[in-house]
Amino acid sequence: MPDIISWFLRICHRAFLPALAVVTCFTGTGGCGKPTQVAGETAPTPSIPTALVVESQISGAILGKPLKSPSALATARSGALYLLDSGNKRVIWLDSRFTPIRDYRGQGGISGSFSEPKYLTVDNEQYVWISDAGHRKLVQCSDKLEYVGETDLGGVDAGQNFGHPAGIAVTGFGDIWVADSDNNRIAVFDAQGQIDFIVGDFGYPGGALRRPAKLVLDRHDRIIVCDTDNRRIVIYDDRGGLFSETEHSVFEEPVAAVLDSSDQLWVLDKSAGQIHCFDPNGRLLATLGPVVSGTDRPLARPSDIAFTLDGRMVVSDTGNDRVLVCRILTASE
Repeated sequence: MPDIISWFLRICHRAFLPALAVVTCFTGTGGCGKPTQVAGETAPTPSIPTALVVESQISGAILGKPLKSPSALATARSGALYLLDSGNKRVIWLDSRFTPIRDYRGQGGISGSFSEPKYLTVDNEQYVWISDAGHRKLVQCSDKLEYVGETDLGGVDAGQNFGHPAGIAVTGFGDIWVADSDNNRIAVFDAQGQIDFIVGDFGYPGGALRRPAKLVLDRHDRIIVCDTDNRRIVIYDDRGGLFSETEHSVFEEPVAAVLDSSDQLWVLDKSAGQIHCFDPNGRLLATLGPVVSGTDRPLARPSDIAFTLDGRMVVSDTGNDRVLVCRILTASE
């Protein structure tokens, strides 16, 4: 019975939610098809970022191994931080004070360990999901990094073979969005692990994706996609409809994005080692980096960003084998 109820609610949500939204499109400087606003919402007044200041860093030996090429990041409602230590093929769980608790190096099918872990996400139930490109699978763990299960993507038939999984996002209704970087698209799986629909293929509204990387949810269950080789950010609604896109001349290799508590969009550019901040209307507010106050080395091939519960920014500085915890200074400070 709970499965039937869940299915009914999901259908109702998809059928009626679009009719409840009154949408206004913006065309601010530096982009097109800017984020829309739902009736009754008031966009917060943006604060202009002026600098990143490093408060602490995570580096060196962690749980018996030196941190090597840290990449993906995910934060949980508990304040926990999950860090993908790519060079050591493991996930590290740190508490809200960034104290390492335990690591996870893979379990389950195929070889039983990670081959090429790529991205992380934490769903609404606080489960941790990891994409393993080398084994073409998704691994699900508890919030304590205890193995729960996995999905083998190697045998998935979605009109053509599934490639190597990249970014992951899990909606509130249990749909799993997985970026297929080889085939330049996103496959959307239902809660039973079956492909529901494909997003971003040729002929799709908004144009075809090219090497989609990180996926992240906003607070309305819309999916933010780093469309890396198209040098843009695309946002889809939970049914795969094009919601908005942001293009700007500052983009070189946008690989990660995240929204802050004021709905400002932060985009990490790997090649430039820079972080760009856009207001909710798509206007570029600031570009920070690669030089960051409080450290003697500029960012080198950074690969992900995330926010802590208290608004600090965490940056995986991959080329320098470290993770930086930064405070954001604004024009009012």
